[in-house]
Amino acid sequence: MNRREERIERIRRVEREYQVAAIALGDLGRQLRADPSALAHDELRHRDFLACRDNLEATYLIRLFAEFEAGLRQAWRSLLRPSSPPAQLLLDSVAARFYIPATWLACVHAVRLYRNSLVHEADEKVEKISLVDARSQLCRYFSRLPTTW
Repeated sequence: MNRREERIERIRRVEREYQVAAIALGDLGRQLRADPSALAHDELRHRDFLACRDNLEATYLIRLFAEFEAGLRQAWRSLLRPSSPPAQLLLDSVAARFYIPATWLACVHAVRLYRNSLVHEADEKVEKISLVDARSQLCRYFSRLPTTW
């Protein structure tokens, strides 16, 4: 597997982990309906379960973008220059260098902005992006990078 495929696979693995966690939370939800005190032995409450369930996709979207950004920075340092530009500039520069269409770049910036709103709890309203859509946009962007670096 080449470097680009390896990085795309790492992004896909985060999505699969999310799917497993969502299934597990569904099972736990059924268990809690049958026994509301099922978490008490771990000093957890039903509201902890609800918070986990409600934040699951956002948590994994943050991880997904982190995996993408780590791969992009690795490619940048290996292929272009040993520096660490801000994410926005990094995305723009890589897109220009490897002829990534402007519409694809805009979609990845939308994922970045949504991720930033989750991490920084910004007051600015940004469009919510599903984990599936984010994974698709990030992998599509990565698909234009060279296979090795």
